Amino acid sequence: MARVLSAVATGMGLLTDKYMLGATNFVEHYALDFHATDAQKDFVKAAMYGGAIVGMLVMGPASDYIGRRMGLIGCSLITLAGAILSALAWSENTLIAARIITGIGMGGEYPLASSHSAESSEKTSDGARNVALLYLFGSGFGQALCPMVTYAMDVAGVPHEMLWRWIFGVGVILSALGLVLRYLTTKDSQKFVESKEAEHKHHDSTWTILSPYWRAILGTAGCWFLFDVVEYGLKQNDAAIFEKDAGGPYSDSILQVLWSRLLVIPSLIFAPWFLTKTSSKRVQFIGFLGCAIANLVLAVAYKELREMSVLFFTFYIVQLSFQSLPGVTTMAISAEIYPSMVRGTGAGISAAFGKLGATVGSYFFS
Repeated sequence: MARVLSAVATGMGLLTDKYMLGATNFVEHYALDFHATDAQKDFVKAAMYGGAIVGMLVMGPASDYIGRRMGLIGCSLITLAGAILSALAWSENTLIAARIITGIGMGGEYPLASSHSAESSEKTSDGARNVALLYLFGSGFGQALCPMVTYAMDVAGVPHEMLWRWIFGVGVILSALGLVLRYLTTKDSQKFVESKEAEHKHHDSTWTILSPYWRAILGTAGCWFLFDVVEYGLKQNDAAIFEKDAGGPYSDSILQVLWSRLLVIPSLIFAPWFLTKTSSKRVQFIGFLGCAIANLVLAVAYKELREMSVLFFTFYIVQLSFQSLPGVTTMAISAEIYPSMVRGTGAGISAAFGKLGATVGSYFFS
């Protein structure tokens, strides 16, 4: 039971991250009660990405020194502070600052949670599977939770000028729950403890240990960058895509987003099993190839597919399902390829390039 709670505690951060990123997708469509301009709403979205890059580059390397447990607890504290400030923001500038703080905490989650999950097993394949299970819990359910909460509040008649505060308020609850669980259940893995003991004996610097892996960094960072261009470019704007496609009230668009998130979960359930049968590299290749073909079909036949909404939605789900495979493997490979004593640094650099790709994708798709 203790191991299950520890795994849930690790995944809560990624679940909260995906929820809060999804919140940004929907919040900009509701009337903020301090009447933010369109440009300021864009800054709200960009602020979290900027904060996330800082969090990845700071918290990832920091966890190699202070430990995964303290790093994860620190990320939860920062995220909780940002979520509270987001829900209580009294001006557009306050909200932008709040999203930067939230982003720092959320950014640290990627290298820390994936590294801790990978280190919880002796076998490399089991480490990849653990990261895939983390991604399923955090990304799969986290991305579905936000449209579910938003749709329920919208249908319940919560005033739009206050609805965005309630959306962020749920993020406060998730952040607080993750903090408590981590404080009570999370411990540094035996693999990490042993790596720290070895580091003290040899006194090698982080960059000395990491320098032979520069090609690996190019690969993991480059793949994560390319993946997030598509991942966040689509998912941060899919409510707008469905709104244009449906032509109905915005709540209908939210419902379509919810269904798209739920229907992708089976592919995320399949991924951990797939990673026990073949290598992460092969799974990543299959995922990228399938994602490229599905996106090509959507791009070439977009106008024709929009006239057949069911077919358009079907192809969109196929694309997201293939997309979930490199989503798992970019995180898994970045966590498993580097030695434990510099794993947080390597994964943090890779994840930071991913969020840079997310910024590029979100800007150009919107």
